[in-house]
Amino acid sequence: MLYAGFWKRVLAHIIDSLILWFVFMIIGLIMFVIQVVGDTGPSTAEASLITAGEAPIFTARMIIQILLNLGAVWLYSAIMESSKCRATVGKLALGIVVVDEHNRKLSFGRASARYWSKLISSIILMIGFIMTAFTAKKQALHDLIARTYVVDKRELNHILREQAERGAGM
Repeated sequence: MLYAGFWKRVLAHIIDSLILWFVFMIIGLIMFVIQVVGDTGPSTAEASLITAGEAPIFTARMIIQILLNLGAVWLYSAIMESSKCRATVGKLALGIVVVDEHNRKLSFGRASARYWSKLISSIILMIGFIMTAFTAKKQALHDLIARTYVVDKRELNHILREQAERGAGM
């Protein structure tokens, strides 16, 4: 089996990040326009009241936005990797897919576990991601936790065809 290496996975992550950044920017721009168009502006007496309570409101909005973004990225990753595509757009662009130990597509639960396990890799100074370059099957920490593999799609399709032919020949 041809496992996807560190740099190929980094490039796939960059592609996915750019796609998500673009989508979030468009949504943010739409939200900004809606807010500006709908804002009639407070009077000067109201302005002093709003300014006094603005910091907690801003903080709450930022926390909500971060949680929404995190949830959207999780759903993007988990849905794509547990679909028949078996990969995010970035991985598909590079011809790699995520599979379980039996070369099958992931369940939504396993894809979610894989995504949330990436937090551990982030907390430990990205060492969990760097592990990809040093493990025999090119697994990052989140792959080890979720028991997943990132493999070359063409190689996987070849292996699955051979298995199907052997199964049909019996």
